[in-house]
Formats: sequence, structure tokens, C-alpha cells
Amino acid sequence: MTRTAPAWQLLLAFILSLAMLCGLIAWLQNVHIISSNGMYKSIQAEPWIASPSTARLDPSNYLFFPLYGVSAQLLDALGVLRGVPWKQFAYLNAFWASIGTAIVYGFVHRLTGRAALAALASVFHLGCGFVLLLSVISEDIMPGYVFVLASMALAGLWFDRPTWRRIAIVGVLFTLGWLIEWRLMFPTLPALALALLVAPEPIGRRLGHVLVLVASILATSGIVQLSWEGHNGAIGLHDILWTGKGVATGWAGVTWEKAWMMLSGVGNYLLLVGGFVDPRSAREAMLPLSLSVLLQAAIFVASVIVLWPRRHEPRLRAVAIVFLGTLGAGQVLNFYSQPQDPQMQINVMPWLTVAWALLLAAALPVRRGAAIVLAVLSFAPFAWNVPALARWRGDDTRWLAATAALEKRFPPDSTVFLYFGYEPITTWKYALWSRTWDWDNKVAIPPAPSADPKFKWIAVNAGAIRHPGWTGPEHAAALKRDIDLALDRGYRVVVSDMWAWPPDILAAYLGTVAAAGRSDAIYRMLHDHFRATEAFRNPIAGTYYELQRR
Repeated sequence: MTRTAPAWQLLLAFILSLAMLCGLIAWLQNVHIISSNGMYKSIQAEPWIASPSTARLDPSNYLFFPLYGVSAQLLDALGVLRGVPWKQFAYLNAFWASIGTAIVYGFVHRLTGRAALAALASVFHLGCGFVLLLSVISEDIMPGYVFVLASMALAGLWFDRPTWRRIAIVGVLFTLGWLIEWRLMFPTLPALALALLVAPEPIGRRLGHVLVLVASILATSGIVQLSWEGHNGAIGLHDILWTGKGVATGWAGVTWEKAWMMLSGVGNYLLLVGGFVDPRSAREAMLPLSLSVLLQAAIFVASVIVLWPRRHEPRLRAVAIVFLGTLGAGQVLNFYSQPQDPQMQINVMPWLTVAWALLLAAALPVRRGAAIVLAVLSFAPFAWNVPALARWRGDDTRWLAATAALEKRFPPDSTVFLYFGYEPITTWKYALWSRTWDWDNKVAIPPAPSADPKFKWIAVNAGAIRHPGWTGPEHAAALKRDIDLALDRGYRVVVSDMWAWPPDILAAYLGTVAAAGRSDAIYRMLHDHFRATEAFRNPIAGTYYELQRR
């Protein structure tokens, strides 16, 4: 039995990780790399920062906004980026990611008994593409991921000899994780239950252990539900357990395009090589993405080969079931939703760090040269991914300037913007101009000019996300109604460089929301009924065109 890592080593791992991540955030000056979703989350958290007693709970992020709202209040009190939560969230993520680094260190130390291996595994984990990315931007997944990671690590160490107390601790940590981000429940719950079912115990005791796990999950959820009872937005236990986030929207469903998006998600988890957003960009980055996946496959195969003689060890079996079970269930669910999204991959892919750590442990006593090579390679993901992130260095400042330039060129009181919906500029306008969503055939606006709302816009992807049952002609007709409404009310309609996209690119972007088949109808509607004249160019926001009826 190996010993637990000394507390000072865990603290050192946390401090070194936090210092490095905070320094990287300050150097990058961009907390919206690849994804700007964190801006929306920081805006949603503003009531929790200003007045927690009246702020509204979010069913799918039941504990996230209270947690980060209080944390942002603390940073405000300390004078750290006071009043700028979208930057504060990145530093809070660095804090939680550093706790994750300490968890990896402690887990590998207990598993192998070697501090050096624990340190190398921690560096490898933190350097993985999506882990490093989500540790330095303002996305909302990191605290939930860390709680679930802690539950997986303890389950791997304890479920070879489970006790009711150990199972309850795992269940509490796991539940706190998915109460921060609801979808984290589904990949790991089957793996935890399976690990208990194959433990070396009598069948009756194994079934009892699964019941203890379920009871701890329900009890923790119930305590949280009762704690918030009567608060604005509070919901019942049943609704906490099933919020239905993403179901019956364009994000859900199985399409062939998602195979390319899965390649993007799995490949970029280890090495950030591109092809992040849509099937077409993933196809263009197929070679580097495939190489990254092959490296991961090689780590998996090598670890299986060297560990196969130990396959009957209860602890090793528990570790394999927990981490590989999460991988299997998670990727099935990801294929149904958004497999390219860093948030969807981070919690199902920590098996890679575990496999790497066990491979290091197996190589160390056998061949010194091989062990040294593997030790050096532990730093390779970090060495690759920091320069990859540097490509976006300073973009927050540039997007702020681009937003100001657009406001000057196209007065918001007389302009309606037509976007695809993924453009980063929409996030900045939403945050800085007015907190208004796209029209989606549901808006009634006064004639131009009108200063309220300041941000008036139409999004092509809105129909695909919110109306997955629409046909292509129905989607195109809805967009045309919104454009005609803006023109009839006297507004200029200005379209982003989406206007210049050929049909295959439009189809690729619509493929991310299972609507590639609508692209022809939308493209024909735009170009048959309207003409566009170039009106503005910006080095970061792109080209804008003014739309008029033919």
C-alpha cells in the first residue's frame, strides 16, 4: 500500500500551477480564446455579484452562479479586476484548475508511490490542450470538472475495497460537481456504479454499495434543494435531477458531420491543432488532428500492453473502469451533442493522464533511457499548447476596438445586424451595447431611429438551434421575414462576411447544429431576394456589407 502525498507537496503543486496559469492569463490578455461563452456566463452571474439574495438560480448550473458570484465579490473586495467579472472568471478558473493539478498529483502519488511520477503526470495533465485552454479562459466548466475529477480519483483508489463511508464521500463530491454543471452527471455515474458492481465482494454487498452511492447522490441533491427552497428560481428535486439542458434543440441529434467534430474534440484535447468549430474546418485539419488521436491511441495501447499482467489487481481494475467507463459513456453522449466543444471533452478524457502516469511507472524500473524519454515527453503538451494559445494573444483588446469601430461606422439606433451567430463580435455587442438576443421572429421594434435596444440583430443559426424541426424553406422564410421587417421599419441591414461564404461553408457551419440540409434554401433566399454592397472592413471583425432588396 502506497502512502498519501505529504500536504506540503500538494500545496506546492497547487501554488506552482496557480502562479503559472495566472501569469499565462496576464500574458495572453484574451479570456475568450476559441469560445466566448464565458462572457455570457459572467453576465448571467452579475445579479449574483450585485445582490445574491434576489438573483435567479439556473437549473443546469444550480451551484455555479452562487459559487462564482461570491468568488467575484471576494475579488472585488480585494481590488482584483473590480467590476470586470469576465476577466475575474478566468482567474477563478485558474484557481480551480490548480486544485485539479493537486488532485492529479495526489492521485498518481497514491497510485504509484513516487513523487517524481506524480509531478510529471500533473504537468502532462495541465498541459493537455483543452485542460490548459479552459484553465485560462472564462468558460464555466472548471469547478464542476474538478469536483467530478476528485470523485473519480477517490473512486479509483477506494472502490477496490469500498466502504459505505468511502462511497458516500465519492457520491457527495460527484454530486457537487454535476450541480455546478448538470451534464457532468451522465458520463461518470455509470462508471462509478459499474466499478462497485465488479468489486471483489459478495453480490448482495455490491448491490448494497450501489444503493449507497445512489442514496448519497439523492441526499446531497435533496440537501441543496432544501437549502435553496424559496429562493428566486428554486426548483424541486426531480427538476434538479433532470433539467433537459440541450435536449430538443439543434445541438442534439446524431449526424455524420459529428464524426468530424468528434475528431476535432478528441484531437484537440491533447494538442491544439485547429478545426475547432465546424465539420469543414475539422476536415481541413484532418492530418494534425489524426496525428494527435494516434498519439493518444498509442499511449492507450502501450499502457494496456505493460499493465495486462496486472489486470486482476482490484485497484487497477477499479481505476480502469472509472476512467475508461467515463470515456465510453461520455463520448456516446458527446456524439449526440457537441463533441468538438472543449467543455464536452474535458471531463471524459482524463483517462489519458492516468494511462500516461501508469506507463511512466511501468517504464521507470525497466529501462532508464525509456523512462527519461517519457519524462521529457510529459512536458511536450505544455510546450506545444502555450504557443498555440499565443496565436490569440491580445484579442480581447482588439475586439473591444472593433466593437467601437462598428458603432462609429454603423449607428446602432438605425442599424440591424445580420450574423450567422457564432461571430465573437456578437458576444461583445451583447455585453457592451445591450443584453438583447437575436430576433428569431419574436420581436416588435419601433421605426428607425430607435436607441432601445441598442443591439438589434438577426442570427442565422437561431432557427437551427431553437427550431430543430424546421425545414430549409421554413428556416429561410423566417429569416426573410426578419430582414424585411427591419427594412420596412427604416433600418439599415448590415451583414457580416457571412454574405461572402459559399454554400459549402454555410452548410459546414449549419452542420454544427444538425442543420446542414437547410443551407441551400437559406443561401438562395439571401442571394435571390437581396443584394449587398461592401460598406466596411475591419482587420479583426472582418468585412461588412449593406443589404438591400433586389
